Amino acid sequence: MDTLSVPELIYFCFIVIISYAIRGSAGFGGVTVPLLAWVLSLKTVVPMVTFLGLASSIAILYTDRRHIAWKDLWRVMPWTAMGVVIGVYFFKILDAATLARILGGFVLAYGAYSLLITWRKPDKVVLPMYAITPVAGTVAGFVGTIFGSMAGMFFAIYLDLLRHGREVFRATVAAILFALGILRGGAYVITGEFTHDVIIACAVALPMMGIGIFIGNRINANLNDIAFKRLVAAILMVSGLPLLVR
Repeated sequence: MDTLSVPELIYFCFIVIISYAIRGSAGFGGVTVPLLAWVLSLKTVVPMVTFLGLASSIAILYTDRRHIAWKDLWRVMPWTAMGVVIGVYFFKILDAATLARILGGFVLAYGAYSLLITWRKPDKVVLPMYAITPVAGTVAGFVGTIFGSMAGMFFAIYLDLLRHGREVFRATVAAILFALGILRGGAYVITGEFTHDVIIACAVALPMMGIGIFIGNRINANLNDIAFKRLVAAILMVSGLPLLVR
């Protein structure tokens, strides 16, 4: 953070506000890490986003906690914990440039898929939840530990397959991400990833996150879902390209 120029610092604050406005609107989001990786190392961004994820989930659950589907939450968490253990190992041994390239390809592919299904939804496939739950939980824990804010989409797929309504979906995904944040945060503390730079970044980002959540909560009931999904998909695709050559 100490090395950021004034324009980069303004960009940092703007991205945090926008990212958590998205999080406040939908309960989850995936744009924070790829966009902030343009100006900060992933080794700083990912632990910072873990802390912000905990704080933003608390803000969302303050009003929505009564809608949490506890049974589905507890069913997926053991597998998520396994994914965190695997993810923190790779986060420790991979360098920031390698992480950025992996993230770039992942974000680009997912952004293209997200954009595609806004015009043509995939065919409905009935899948056994006893098989989906371990995969969704483990992959989400792994991806969330390495890439910070990207785990939400796997939990979103899991809850979408369970066909939860909007309020239950938003509250439950926020609760799952809160639990994941505790697991990841503990792993980062144990492995020494909460460095001085991460703590400074958290202090700067926290009030920006609060502004974003406030905005997201206010616009949540008035969103055009299709336009919003296309905007997020476009941001993900644009973000993924430069990370591939970072």
